[in-house]
Amino acid sequence: MRLFKILFVFILLGFIFRGCGGGGSSDDSGFVPTGKIIAIAERSGSNIDIKVGGTAGAAPPGSKVEVTNLNTTETLSTTAESDGSFDPTFKGSTSDRFSVAVDGMIVTGIPIGVTLISEAVKRNLAQLGSIPSAIEIQENRAYVVNGGFNNVQIFDLNQQPPKQIGTIVLPPGSDPVAIAFIDNTRAYVANLTGQSVAIVNVQTMQCERLIVRSDSVPSNIGICQNQVTAVGPELFEDPMGIAVANGKVYVSNNNLAPNPSNPFNLDPLGPGFLTVINAMTNEVFGTTIELSADNAQGITVVGDRLYVVSAGDPEFVGGLFFANTPGAIDIINPETDEREDSIPIPLNPDLPLVGFAGRLEPTPDEKFGYIGSGTSGVLFKVNLQSKKLVRGTGDPIIVTSAEQQDATFDVEIGDDGLAFIPVFNIDQVFVMDTKNDFINPFPFIAPFPVGIRGDEPSSDFFEGPQDLVIRPGTPGVDFQGADIFFITAIFGTEKLGSINTALILPPE
Repeated sequence: MRLFKILFVFILLGFIFRGCGGGGSSDDSGFVPTGKIIAIAERSGSNIDIKVGGTAGAAPPGSKVEVTNLNTTETLSTTAESDGSFDPTFKGSTSDRFSVAVDGMIVTGIPIGVTLISEAVKRNLAQLGSIPSAIEIQENRAYVVNGGFNNVQIFDLNQQPPKQIGTIVLPPGSDPVAIAFIDNTRAYVANLTGQSVAIVNVQTMQCERLIVRSDSVPSNIGICQNQVTAVGPELFEDPMGIAVANGKVYVSNNNLAPNPSNPFNLDPLGPGFLTVINAMTNEVFGTTIELSADNAQGITVVGDRLYVVSAGDPEFVGGLFFANTPGAIDIINPETDEREDSIPIPLNPDLPLVGFAGRLEPTPDEKFGYIGSGTSGVLFKVNLQSKKLVRGTGDPIIVTSAEQQDATFDVEIGDDGLAFIPVFNIDQVFVMDTKNDFINPFPFIAPFPVGIRGDEPSSDFFEGPQDLVIRPGTPGVDFQGADIFFITAIFGTEKLGSINTALILPPE
């Protein structure tokens, strides 16, 4: 998707103020609250929407909840939902304070102040290289893959703010787009236009070997210790995604070529395919695994299977990008290296912008998978057990719009089932509860503003959040600071940013 993303970008270019209080204590009914109570607003100001509510378990199901604005004396009453949550909405000022009573009993020991979603975001933590395409976390480090600079930047996340501690340099012309770790020392980097895979040591921060198509061996192989394995031209054709499973490294090849008559269009040379590498010997298997659709993208390991998404052929018409051919999700058995099944992603003439599927992200229970769109603000949903597309091009999950050009290039899901979705053209990161596919669930009542248009929607400029990663572990326990890191990708504004989701929840 790297070349497509570059073209997509080119066209589109024409003190944390935390609330006090929260929680509660058991009442005469014996109910012990497990949820949190918080007042939340998108950003500071007056006469704005403020939700004062409780997360699941904050009140007995069906109980009467009364919330009072202590500054204006306005009181709103509601009934707790079946899971004990509630969230009445006030018009007020972010300097207001609130109290909450459940069945007539005040449950907030001190007044609740308003917490701002916007204050959970930090931008411009570090300058990235040209055309950043991916960010991954391994232990306490973040790795950012930069296509234009042919390198991988390494950041220490235990430092506040994260500090760059090194760079892995790749041969000129590599155009790296993805990275996968075999262990705490070794990683594999897929190089799109370099027609290669680089084996890198993340401890010494050096390229140790380059596996490259025989007609694309770079002149400066000293960067990779002069260790080069040349393979047949049929084994690499624009490597795009990479994953490790069953002691092997799988590389997706999108198998596209520029259209001579239209530089904004790409033509498939045939269906996408997988190249397989033995991770012990670094030997490349002599045969590839053919996929069922054009333009292979990301690879995801779910359980004991690989899920490879193919986007379809991209077409640029009338100033917009469309998917010109259907996509698909292929299921690969890494024991046999055979394609076991395929889930088609058809085109929809009624929603022509909805398409160009990216990488699949599974839910924690591995029952469902979600996929972003490279041409619109939607998500697709897959039932991984029945192998069915349950929210496809005919009925996608609407994040922003199915009828305007945009991109949800990535979606990441945490252990709690919350999905975080960067939306490229409007500089925002949305949250979705995968338990019900609800966008902006309380207390994440509005998207996080992660760029210029996140603050000023009418701005002619934007920064393009493209990829994000969730730091493993529990914030405040396993690590301090932010739990989400994102990269922006518009030329000249390539930056690392973060979101600390714990800041919009009251203290324990």
